Amino acid sequence: MRAIWGVALAAAMLAGTAEAKTVAVTAERLLDVKTGRYLERPLLVIVDGRIASVGKAGDAVPAEAERVDLPGVTLLPGLIDMHVHLTSAGRYGGYRPYEFTDSFWTAVGVANAKTTLDAGFTTVRNVGTAFYADVGLREAIDEGWIQGPRIMASGYALGATGGHCDETYFPPSMDQKSPALVDSPDEGRRQVRTQRKYGARSIKICATGGVFSRGDEPGAQQLTLEEMKAIAEEAHMSGMKVAAHAHGAPGIKAAILAGIDTIEHVSLIDDEGIKLAVQKGTWLGFDIYNTDYTQAEGK
Repeated sequence: MRAIWGVALAAAMLAGTAEAKTVAVTAERLLDVKTGRYLERPLLVIVDGRIASVGKAGDAVPAEAERVDLPGVTLLPGLIDMHVHLTSAGRYGGYRPYEFTDSFWTAVGVANAKTTLDAGFTTVRNVGTAFYADVGLREAIDEGWIQGPRIMASGYALGATGGHCDETYFPPSMDQKSPALVDSPDEGRRQVRTQRKYGARSIKICATGGVFSRGDEPGAQQLTLEEMKAIAEEAHMSGMKVAAHAHGAPGIKAAILAGIDTIEHVSLIDDEGIKLAVQKGTWLGFDIYNTDYTQAEGK
């Protein structure tokens, strides 16, 4: 196996030449994720940029089909990353992000979106950004201006005043704060409505402190159970899922009890939290590579 391609990614890359055309793609093998088995010498027929059929090399193909052979390549479905921050870069920590103008981060997102797609990820969930940059990226990708994966955008992450999702690096004289603060259940509902109004299709909250904010503890709970319940109820009412950044055991359990759909990081979860997640059907996103990446890039 010389290389790995995403089937959906391959279709997307071929779409430029396959528009209004039929393309027959052969490769070394194909991973069938439903069975966990490989299909040797697969044949994919792509019509107008979409996979129409999967067979084996030697099967009949339409006479007008353009042929693409990928020797030594394994095909697999497009990957999904449930936790990304496309408009961020791990190499800029502490006060360094403030060296750049606000729109710099949208440009960073353009590069990261392309890199993510090239790595085989055809769908991502962007869990928190500023200035609705992830919404803008999604729109630009959908309109064909830039290359990138499908983006489930969350807009601003919702958090408590002084918490992990607030602006905590500035003195009082500068009066900097996140525009998505939640200090009551009603504010939580209003923020969900605001994020949706400006293009978010999922919601991100900060249930506990974190490692890149100043003045808080990663394990300390920051939103109340009532605030998280209000956010979850409002989001679910409009068909959106909610992800909770949560490191500490109390915040994890509160988020699960509140009806949050996915818990991110889950660093200090205890046995009670694990049992509660199973009972409530809550998904845990351990996001292990995040730590590896940030320690390497942001050392």
